Amino acid sequence: MTKIMIVDDEDDLREMIGIMLHKEGFETNTAEDGADFLDKIDDFEPDIVTLDVMMPGITTKEILEKLKEKITKPKIILLTVVRYSEEEKQRLYMMGIVDYVAKPFEMDQLINTINKYIIRQKSAI
Repeated sequence: MTKIMIVDDEDDLREMIGIMLHKEGFETNTAEDGADFLDKIDDFEPDIVTLDVMMPGITTKEILEKLKEKITKPKIILLTVVRYSEEEKQRLYMMGIVDYVAKPFEMDQLINTINKYIIRQKSAI
């Protein structure tokens, strides 16, 4: 079963995403910010992480840097209100982001993005 960690400072959004992903057959866990995520990652060992960009505490860039030191190496999908240029998207991909979903989003959009990754992951094996 694919494990997904939902990292977002908005309680309602974390809960809603968790419920919907669980209904789709994913095992989920949540973190309320970057520090909480980094504390939980090696115990939960997620395959995919949905990571909110605008959270208090450590920055997304710092999270990605600290993630390099972790045993678990999940694929990261950003959830963001920021609209990126093509150049900025390329920079994100170089930092290890596999995709991003712009807020506000429909749950089907997030699920489709996750499923695209899972299909690619399976076909690469």
